[in-house]
Amino acid sequence: MQQLTLEQFRATVEAGGILAVTLKAQGAAFALQAETRRGDAVLVDSRRKQPRMFVDPRKAMLLLRGLGIRNAKLDADAWQPEQAGLLKASRPDSSAQMKAAHEAADLKRILDERIREANDPNAIWIGHDEVFGRLEASLAD
Repeated sequence: MQQLTLEQFRATVEAGGILAVTLKAQGAAFALQAETRRGDAVLVDSRRKQPRMFVDPRKAMLLLRGLGIRNAKLDADAWQPEQAGLLKASRPDSSAQMKAAHEAADLKRILDERIREANDPNAIWIGHDEVFGRLEASLAD
């Protein structure tokens, strides 16, 4: 079976080399298999060269539609939707990234609020010397 990347698959479609397309279930996901003029082929990831899997068959259908393919066969014999939890890759770094992003958003909100307060025409401005004088007096107590 040939392995086609998305670019190769697109070129084969444009050249009229795709005769039929099948969404074939493998566990909880679906792979795109095609019958070409040169034999059977499967759509693969360009980096890993593993079959490109679609947990949501609608995503595969949208891809096919974008390529100009309007008819496809669905083979759900080996579909096991209860295995969907096994396909999710764990991302331990996501939690830390999300927490940092939320903290940054909070800081930005506070900064924007302070800038708005400073730009308010009714804001009372206190000079540098007076601020530090008050600070030194409060620390001396």
